Amino acid sequence: MNNQNRKLKSNKDIRKILTSATGCLLGVTTAGVQAESDTANLEGEWKTDIAVLGYTETDRVSAFEPAIAIKKTFEDESVLGFKLVFDALTGASANGASATGEVQTFTRPSGSGTYITGKDETPLDDTFRDTRINFTANYEQPLSDRLEKIVWGANISNEFDFTSFGGSGTFMRDLNQRNTTLSAGFSFEIDAIKPVGGAPVALTEMQAAGPSTREGEKSRNMVEMLLGVTQVVDRNTLMQFNYGVAVSNGYHTDAYKIVSVVDEVTGVVAPGESLDGKYLYESRPDGRIKHSLFAKVKRNISGDVADASYRFMWDDWGVASSTIDMHYRFNQKSWYLEPHVRYYSQQAADFYHTSITTTQATLLETSGGDLTADYRLGEMAATTIGLKLGFLTPGGNKSSIRLEYYNQTSRASDVYGAQSSQDLVPDVDAVIMQYNYSF
Repeated sequence: MNNQNRKLKSNKDIRKILTSATGCLLGVTTAGVQAESDTANLEGEWKTDIAVLGYTETDRVSAFEPAIAIKKTFEDESVLGFKLVFDALTGASANGASATGEVQTFTRPSGSGTYITGKDETPLDDTFRDTRINFTANYEQPLSDRLEKIVWGANISNEFDFTSFGGSGTFMRDLNQRNTTLSAGFSFEIDAIKPVGGAPVALTEMQAAGPSTREGEKSRNMVEMLLGVTQVVDRNTLMQFNYGVAVSNGYHTDAYKIVSVVDEVTGVVAPGESLDGKYLYESRPDGRIKHSLFAKVKRNISGDVADASYRFMWDDWGVASSTIDMHYRFNQKSWYLEPHVRYYSQQAADFYHTSITTTQATLLETSGGDLTADYRLGEMAATTIGLKLGFLTPGGNKSSIRLEYYNQTSRASDVYGAQSSQDLVPDVDAVIMQYNYSF
């Protein structure tokens, strides 16, 4: 893997966008999500799904993601599956600092160089690079009466400065002549975080290029539990309800994010100790508890299929979000057309500030606290619209092409003086293309 000067943890958010906006690949079962047993698959044969996804933000990050998933159904109805995903991200990514009417100079995470942002421009580091490889395996095991099953999963992921290992187990029980399915799941994740140049001390000031005090490798772990029920309402309608809770502890701070310190009257960036401007490295709590409620209904309408879902998430950081997701599949004999609309809205974390004043900075530096200017933790809304075309190849295999447009708008939480003339949190626009082939 090539050496990289810049790597932002925001790529995790980008990957979330890819997943939610496209439903990209066959997923290995995680806690509380029912596996899709393809009993139509001939016993003893492997079923293979190949997908290629491209994601491009306007003037920002681009991603390329090929993946392959294979699974086999055995005579006892058990299912073994594997998935391998590779993705590469390049482009420019926001560092958290605010746009201003002056040229700004920033130190790279490695501490060995600088980069410059022009007047009235959102600070972006255009040397952002990252690659990831992820391997997942799962095994679906029916129990003796065929009304119960357990799905086991394991995954490992490696990036330039991040390694993750996790596992999951989900128990499912059919009731009411298999019209009702109850599920209970548990998963865990262990992360090792190795920021380029070392992790900066939270809330300290960014210094000019050269040696600086940094901390070593960081770690984080998470456990998640999920309870669910899936109900056949009638021969055309299926409903699903889930509740999940996730608890994580350890290093949640983005080592590459900073926050601008400005004069509360003029809005001009305050002078720094060794740079022209003053910027503090962000700080996030070392723990997080997230809750989620999810409901989905799927209905057959004269041969077509409609589904709609709603998810509400809240946590102890003050973030709360709502997601509405809708598909309608127009089925034809050998092809189908599926429009898709998704809307997401979010309120800001308690410690989110687009920028802070010199008075606030002094208080944080002396008394501590949490602080971020990452717009992904700010007030925002995002809309995805798309269209998927699925068809059978001449050989009878399944294939599909999907095109999506994604737009994200954010709202600045703090505006001082001259900042009122700046676009402090510009929109993010992206195009997503995906191709799937199954055989």
